[in-house]
Amino acid sequence: MLSLRFAILIIPSLLILSMLCVAQGVPETIRPPGTSPQGCIDSYPETIGFKAADSPLAVSVVETHCIQPGSLRMSLQNGVLVDHHGRIGSIVANRQFQFDGPPAQAGAIYTGGWSICPDNSIALGPQKQFYACASGNFENIYDMMIAKYCQPIFINIVHLVEC
Repeated sequence: MLSLRFAILIIPSLLILSMLCVAQGVPETIRPPGTSPQGCIDSYPETIGFKAADSPLAVSVVETHCIQPGSLRMSLQNGVLVDHHGRIGSIVANRQFQFDGPPAQAGAIYTGGWSICPDNSIALGPQKQFYACASGNFENIYDMMIAKYCQPIFINIVHLVEC
Protein backbone atom coordinates (compact mmCIF):
# COMPACT_ATOMS: atom_id res chain seq x y z
CA MET A 1 0.00 0.00 0.00
CA LEU A 2 2.85 2.33 0.82
CA SER A 3 4.43 1.77 -2.61
CA LEU A 4 1.14 2.64 -4.35
CA ARG A 5 0.89 5.91 -2.39
CA PHE A 6 4.53 6.61 -3.16
CA ALA A 7 3.91 6.02 -6.88
CA ILE A 8 0.82 8.24 -6.89
CA LEU A 9 2.77 11.10 -5.29
CA ILE A 10 6.11 10.75 -7.06
CA ILE A 11 5.27 9.83 -10.66
CA PRO A 12 3.26 13.02 -11.45
CA SER A 13 6.09 15.11 -9.98
CA LEU A 14 8.64 13.31 -12.13
CA LEU A 15 6.50 13.84 -15.24
CA ILE A 16 6.23 17.57 -14.57
CA LEU A 17 9.98 17.80 -13.93
CA SER A 18 10.78 15.92 -17.13
CA MET A 19 8.61 18.32 -19.16
CA LEU A 20 10.49 21.28 -17.70
CA CYS A 21 13.83 19.77 -18.71
CA VAL A 22 12.93 19.46 -22.42
CA ALA A 23 14.89 21.95 -24.51
CA GLN A 24 12.70 24.78 -25.71
CA GLY A 25 13.05 26.82 -28.88
CA VAL A 26 13.84 30.53 -28.99
CA PRO A 27 10.56 32.42 -29.45
CA GLU A 28 11.97 35.96 -29.28
CA THR A 29 13.95 37.88 -31.89
CA ILE A 30 17.62 38.11 -30.94
CA ARG A 31 19.63 40.63 -32.94
CA PRO A 32 23.41 41.00 -33.03
CA PRO A 33 24.94 44.12 -31.51
CA GLY A 34 25.37 47.07 -33.87
CA THR A 35 23.26 48.41 -36.67
CA SER A 36 22.92 47.34 -40.27
CA PRO A 37 25.34 48.88 -42.78
CA GLN A 38 24.26 52.24 -44.18
CA GLY A 39 21.43 52.03 -46.68
CA CYS A 40 20.41 48.46 -45.81
CA ILE A 41 16.71 47.72 -45.26
CA ASP A 42 15.14 45.26 -42.82
CA SER A 43 12.05 44.44 -44.91
CA TYR A 44 11.86 43.47 -48.57
CA PRO A 45 8.65 43.30 -50.64
CA GLU A 46 9.54 40.29 -52.81
CA THR A 47 10.27 36.62 -52.34
CA ILE A 48 13.99 36.07 -52.66
CA GLY A 49 16.59 33.36 -52.84
CA PHE A 50 20.30 33.74 -52.42
CA LYS A 51 23.61 32.64 -53.80
CA ALA A 52 27.03 32.71 -52.25
CA ALA A 53 29.59 34.93 -54.00
CA ASP A 54 33.16 36.08 -53.51
CA SER A 55 32.00 39.69 -53.30
CA PRO A 56 28.81 41.75 -53.22
CA LEU A 57 27.32 42.52 -56.62
CA ALA A 58 29.06 45.36 -58.42
CA VAL A 59 25.79 46.44 -60.03
CA SER A 60 22.46 47.11 -58.41
CA VAL A 61 20.57 44.77 -60.76
CA VAL A 62 19.39 41.64 -58.95
CA GLU A 63 19.66 38.36 -60.85
CA THR A 64 16.42 36.52 -61.57
CA HIS A 65 16.25 32.74 -61.20
CA CYS A 66 13.47 30.27 -61.94
CA ILE A 67 12.01 28.55 -58.91
CA GLN A 68 13.12 24.92 -59.00
CA PRO A 69 11.93 22.04 -56.85
CA GLY A 70 13.83 22.41 -53.60
CA SER A 71 14.59 26.12 -54.13
CA LEU A 72 14.91 28.00 -50.87
CA ARG A 73 12.43 30.89 -50.99
CA MET A 74 12.69 33.55 -48.31
CA SER A 75 11.02 36.74 -47.19
CA LEU A 76 12.43 39.47 -44.98
CA GLN A 77 10.15 41.35 -42.60
CA ASN A 78 11.36 43.59 -39.77
CA GLY A 79 14.80 41.96 -39.77
CA VAL A 80 13.53 38.38 -39.61
CA LEU A 81 14.21 35.95 -42.48
CA VAL A 82 11.49 33.34 -42.98
CA ASP A 83 11.56 30.57 -45.60
CA HIS A 84 8.60 29.26 -47.60
CA HIS A 85 7.96 26.63 -44.90
CA GLY A 86 7.61 29.34 -42.23
CA ARG A 87 10.95 28.48 -40.59
CA ILE A 88 13.10 31.21 -39.00
CA GLY A 89 16.52 32.01 -40.46
CA SER A 90 18.99 32.06 -37.61
CA ILE A 91 22.56 31.60 -36.52
CA VAL A 92 22.51 28.58 -34.23
CA ALA A 93 24.82 27.54 -31.40
CA ASN A 94 27.53 26.13 -33.71
CA ARG A 95 27.49 29.46 -35.66
CA GLN A 96 25.75 27.88 -38.69
CA PHE A 97 23.10 29.74 -40.68
CA GLN A 98 19.97 27.61 -40.95
CA PHE A 99 16.19 27.67 -40.89
CA ASP A 100 14.26 26.06 -38.01
CA GLY A 101 10.96 26.12 -36.18
CA PRO A 102 9.17 28.21 -35.44
CA PRO A 103 10.35 28.84 -32.85
CA ALA A 104 14.02 28.99 -33.76
CA GLN A 105 16.27 26.20 -32.50
CA ALA A 106 17.04 26.15 -28.77
CA GLY A 107 20.36 27.88 -28.21
CA ALA A 108 20.07 30.03 -31.34
CA ILE A 109 22.45 32.99 -31.12
CA TYR A 110 20.69 35.33 -33.57
CA THR A 111 17.14 35.04 -34.89
CA GLY A 112 16.85 38.53 -36.36
CA GLY A 113 18.87 41.53 -37.41
CA TRP A 114 18.95 40.56 -41.11
CA SER A 115 18.88 43.22 -43.81
CA ILE A 116 19.34 43.62 -47.55
CA CYS A 117 21.88 46.19 -48.67
CA PRO A 118 22.05 48.43 -51.77
CA ASP A 119 24.64 46.06 -53.31
CA ASN A 120 22.04 43.25 -52.95
CA SER A 121 23.99 41.43 -50.26
CA ILE A 122 22.42 40.16 -47.06
CA ALA A 123 23.77 41.55 -43.80
CA LEU A 124 23.40 40.31 -40.26
CA GLY A 125 23.68 43.31 -37.97
CA PRO A 126 26.73 45.25 -39.18
CA GLN A 127 28.27 42.18 -40.87
CA LYS A 128 28.07 41.40 -44.58
CA GLN A 129 30.77 38.74 -44.75
CA PHE A 130 30.01 35.10 -43.98
CA TYR A 131 31.98 31.86 -44.38
CA ALA A 132 31.29 28.79 -46.51
CA CYS A 133 32.66 25.56 -45.08
CA ALA A 134 32.71 22.34 -47.08
CA SER A 135 30.64 19.49 -45.69
CA GLY A 136 30.65 16.58 -48.11
CA ASN A 137 29.20 17.63 -51.48
CA PHE A 138 27.88 20.98 -50.26
CA GLU A 139 28.83 23.92 -48.09
CA ASN A 140 27.33 25.18 -44.86
CA ILE A 141 27.28 28.90 -44.17
CA TYR A 142 28.56 30.35 -40.89
CA ASP A 143 28.72 33.86 -39.46
CA MET A 144 32.35 33.36 -38.44
CA MET A 145 35.37 31.33 -39.53
CA ILE A 146 35.03 28.00 -37.73
CA ALA A 147 37.84 26.13 -39.51
CA LYS A 148 40.88 26.89 -41.67
CA TYR A 149 39.24 25.37 -44.76
CA CYS A 150 36.31 27.83 -44.70
CA GLN A 151 36.19 30.54 -47.36
CA PRO A 152 34.89 34.09 -46.89
CA ILE A 153 31.72 34.77 -48.90
CA PHE A 154 28.92 37.25 -49.33
CA ILE A 155 25.30 36.20 -49.57
CA ASN A 156 23.69 37.95 -52.54
CA ILE A 157 19.95 37.92 -53.10
CA VAL A 158 18.28 36.69 -56.27
CA HIS A 159 14.70 37.27 -57.35
CA LEU A 160 12.75 34.07 -57.75
CA VAL A 161 10.03 33.68 -60.38
CA GLU A 162 7.85 30.86 -61.73
CA CYS A 163 9.10 29.89 -65.19
